[in-house]
Amino acid sequence: MEPVPFIDLSLYQMFHIFIFWSIAGWGIEVCYMTIETGEYQNRGFLNMPMCPIYGFGVLIVTTLCRPIAHRTVLLFLVTSIVCTAFELLIGLGMEKIFGNRWWDYSHEKFNYKGYICLKVSILWGLGCVFVVRVVAPLVVKAVDYIPEKLGIVLIIVWSVLIVIDLISTICAVNKLNNRLKQIDEISRLMLKSAVKIGGKLARATISVEDRYDRLMDAKDSKKQAVKQKYDDMMASPEFQESEWKERYDKLINLKDRSTERILKAFPSMRSINYPDSMEKLRGRMKEEEGAAEDNDDSVEDRIEETVL
Repeated sequence: MEPVPFIDLSLYQMFHIFIFWSIAGWGIEVCYMTIETGEYQNRGFLNMPMCPIYGFGVLIVTTLCRPIAHRTVLLFLVTSIVCTAFELLIGLGMEKIFGNRWWDYSHEKFNYKGYICLKVSILWGLGCVFVVRVVAPLVVKAVDYIPEKLGIVLIIVWSVLIVIDLISTICAVNKLNNRLKQIDEISRLMLKSAVKIGGKLARATISVEDRYDRLMDAKDSKKQAVKQKYDDMMASPEFQESEWKERYDKLINLKDRSTERILKAFPSMRSINYPDSMEKLRGRMKEEEGAAEDNDDSVEDRIEETVL
């Protein structure tokens, strides 16, 4: 395989390097989030154990910064800037395409609109110095040990899997956005209806109360007639929202592993267009997780009682 001019790596080598760092980046993310949250989360945009942003990022850094690999300080500064710019570009691009903020550094000091922050930029620089100076040469040597025919087969297999996974993930994100849109529309309809009905109900209550006061001395039959009119009005279809409520509850409680996996993988992810609806979905997921934990605890307690 002929190397690409000015890069000294062939497309064959670069693809395998991309795959290696995508998987390694996924592992780093899983370990980091496990420390942060205390539980396993399948990090990454794809369903497979891969974070392509790491693969592309390391590939860009190792190819562009090869000439300055021996100058540690310069390497740190350049890689910090390059990785930060890349993260900002990916964050803006994914938000534009999918309408969601996939990560948020707003809680960190010296951040820019939550897309990037100084702390992470420094970590990028330190990590890249270690990668470029130590790990990258070892990865290239490991790739060169792969038999060429096997390497080509692996490239084909990985390419097919990534395309399938990418299509599946995009469909899941679109499904999530459509679900959030429906929840938001129903919420607005219910609110609008509640305001309209509330106004009518208030006026009707005042009217009924006024009539009731005037008829306090009237016969019981007339009192009953007024009360019946009030009850009939409350039971009329105009005051019923059962159909909307049923659709709303169905959307909120819908089980969908693909969209729930995305929400768990990106705990700071938020919808640009439907933030309230996404928070409602997250709230429902947390309630279910809490109920599941309580159920597990009760099962463990019963097992302990049985053993004792």
